[in-house]
Amino acid sequence: MTGRSAMTTYVLVHGGLHGSWCWQRVVGPLREAGHAVDAVDLPGRGRSDGADFEAYVQRVAAAVDRAESPVVLVGHSLGGVTVSQFLESRPDAVVGLVLINALLPEDGEAALPKLQTAGEECVFLQPGALVFSDDGTMVSIPRSFVVDGFYNRCSAADAQWAAEQLCAEPVAPLMVPLRLTATGFGSVPKVYLGSRDDRALPWWFQVEMSKAAGAQLVELQGDHSPFLSVPGDVVARLLEVDVNGN
Repeated sequence: MTGRSAMTTYVLVHGGLHGSWCWQRVVGPLREAGHAVDAVDLPGRGRSDGADFEAYVQRVAAAVDRAESPVVLVGHSLGGVTVSQFLESRPDAVVGLVLINALLPEDGEAALPKLQTAGEECVFLQPGALVFSDDGTMVSIPRSFVVDGFYNRCSAADAQWAAEQLCAEPVAPLMVPLRLTATGFGSVPKVYLGSRDDRALPWWFQVEMSKAAGAQLVELQGDHSPFLSVPGDVVARLLEVDVNGN
């Protein structure tokens, strides 16, 4: 995946509370470089209807299936959970996986319980940071925690713009344990793009997760949302990083 000259299709999968809108500063430059891009919207944006975990996985599967090969799958934050489960059953569907500040449960772990092991450095584990709906089906984050957790290295204007786009996240998919094996998810070449200034997933946590997943760890100088804080670096890594570790 180094210096890709032939056309590649990048399938981009957003994280929790976000949508495909978050990739807008990455999509244009990738297309200008001669590549195809599909930024996916997962089900359940702002509502729980139809937002079971299998629906998430199938949405990614549909995007990969309609993409022209070769395909590089990209998962940000909570999107790392969905792409991991998809690749367990379809490891040959892509040439590589790029994980951006991604939450990566191991086999038998679910997303929310995994996040709850991130420790006190995680902004979203502070009291009052996760607000569940009365019926327990949705979770949201108050504005007072959003900038510090998601956009601490972004400009004030970008942070405000992004914060206004956020929506509540369905809870059910966050509680489904992943089923991952060495021959499935483990066989896919992976790069993990992380940041020491990420206040949602502490650096030590990223190091631990990337190692467990067998991913090459590459440091960015951004925050939890490098597609806004350092979009040029994200684009450069997507174009240049070698998922095979060569």
